[in-house]
Amino acid sequence: MISKLMELRTEEIITMIRRKKRTSRIQLAKLTGLSKPTISSIVNTLIGEGLVVETGPGTGKITGGRKPINLSFVADYKYVLSVDIGGTKTVVALVDLDGNISQSDVFPSKSLHTGRGIIEELHSKLEDQIERIGRDRILGISIGVPGTVDGETQIVTYIPSFNIGNLDLKSPLEEAFGLPVIVENDVTLAAFGESWIGAASRFDNVLLVSIGTGIGAGLVVGNTVYKGYTGGAGEVGEMITDWSTESKKTSDFGRLEEWLSGHSLESFCIENNFEPDIPNLFERFEHDAVVKKRIVDGCVHLALAFANSILLLDPARLIIGGGIGFNQYDRIFPIIEETLKSVLPEAAYRSDLLDKSSLEPYSVVIGGACLAQKRLLLGEICGRIH
Repeated sequence: MISKLMELRTEEIITMIRRKKRTSRIQLAKLTGLSKPTISSIVNTLIGEGLVVETGPGTGKITGGRKPINLSFVADYKYVLSVDIGGTKTVVALVDLDGNISQSDVFPSKSLHTGRGIIEELHSKLEDQIERIGRDRILGISIGVPGTVDGETQIVTYIPSFNIGNLDLKSPLEEAFGLPVIVENDVTLAAFGESWIGAASRFDNVLLVSIGTGIGAGLVVGNTVYKGYTGGAGEVGEMITDWSTESKKTSDFGRLEEWLSGHSLESFCIENNFEPDIPNLFERFEHDAVVKKRIVDGCVHLALAFANSILLLDPARLIIGGGIGFNQYDRIFPIIEETLKSVLPEAAYRSDLLDKSSLEPYSVVIGGACLAQKRLLLGEICGRIH
């Protein structure tokens, strides 16, 4: 069995090779302080596994001598089959180790509104992808769900938009495919993606809020996604911004979600005899006073929740994503910004606080690939180092 020390050394070397893009054994020895034999042993194993490749001679010393051989990370060494179960549509994507999407399949989520339906549909879609690429090329499967997930068991405790709870996706899919399966809240995965290669990649402390069928948040604290004691951190959709009216809430959705979410806006459309079409509703914003008031009210309450979060967390950025947040960003941004200016102390407000997700509509599947390799890649590689 590989020692913990060797595991840490291997992780350090892989990280250095990825970060430097092109480096050599000599440079790795200088950067890590490890001996040349140790570096060579680990690097040769990584090359043998196909995770690292030699890319030709680098630049030698002025005094001459043998030129070092450059090393590069192989992003398509393995892929992650990454799933984003959304309230209206689901994405199944094949993502390499640099977050590049090789292929994807998008389909309506209607057939997923029962526990059995989710498992059967995912089994079919995942099986198709595995047959195309081959099981040996898959590192693992990641599944993002629009609900809460138990941090220990990975059981889906509740999906409000489907009204499904106590759902085990991990066990039946692992049994079916013989691959490790990771189940996580979708916005948590989006935060992993944005902090890895997206809008949050330059910052250590970021709050990502996804506005879609519901509202959720992912927190990046100290360059790590924070999940909380039970894994339930980020349930922004449950935040209270007006108890005098929200105390009467009866739906399965959160109180903030009743102000501005796909669920609440579709209900508003039906109540006013509009087609329940969110993009069309926002098109009415400029010329329909009733619609404008409804959306403005929702954005104000959203901004109040943002203000409370900013005062509590002091994030470098608050990134807005999700189907509504991303696609309607230009419409909702001015309302949110104006409200933040009004309610935040002067020292807490910054003009660069808000930003738009840069990975939508694939932030969840990219984040799933990030989390899967964090948990699985090192173990797979180190299992072959002696």
